[in-house]
Amino acid sequence: MPAKTAAKAAAKAAAKPADKTPPKAGRKPGTETAAAPRRVAVKRANLGPMGKLEDFIPYKLSVVANRVSQSIGRLFESRFNIQMTEWRIIMALYAYGDLVFNEVVDRTSMDKARVSRAQRRLVDLGLIRAYGDPADRRKVILSLVPEGARICENLLPEAARREAWFLAVLDEHEHRQLDLILDKLMKRSLEL
Repeated sequence: MPAKTAAKAAAKAAAKPADKTPPKAGRKPGTETAAAPRRVAVKRANLGPMGKLEDFIPYKLSVVANRVSQSIGRLFESRFNIQMTEWRIIMALYAYGDLVFNEVVDRTSMDKARVSRAQRRLVDLGLIRAYGDPADRRKVILSLVPEGARICENLLPEAARREAWFLAVLDEHEHRQLDLILDKLMKRSLEL
């Protein structure tokens, strides 16, 4: 809430006459709690050149992507105590094989600090291995170990069912179009 609006609301609440209702049975006079201030909803017709927030494509893509990712993440977390950042890393290693740390950052589109924290935890859990690149010791290579691969194999059928559930609202033509559109947007996002 903007500071001016909050100040006006506080001033308005302070200007109201004292509540004349008698105290509830069993309470001492003067110990009544004040009613919580009402939340002021701010409605904006649009956000300038973007229009309405719910019509802004980057916003919608972000929300949908987060919801789908969190759904899959809950699956990993409930069964194997693996968090969202960690499952993205092990799935990237499962799909692409050994990757240099910076390739993991690129493939998962997560920042280096998050990947680094998740990498350390996955090593501690015994799901991946991290070792120096023999050609360039400054680089770290991440490798999925058999236990990490087993987790991925066990969860892939359930992850596929969740994907199918999300996509069930689309007909076959819409599904193909979505796939083509996302491919184009993925390529375009590499130019950012």
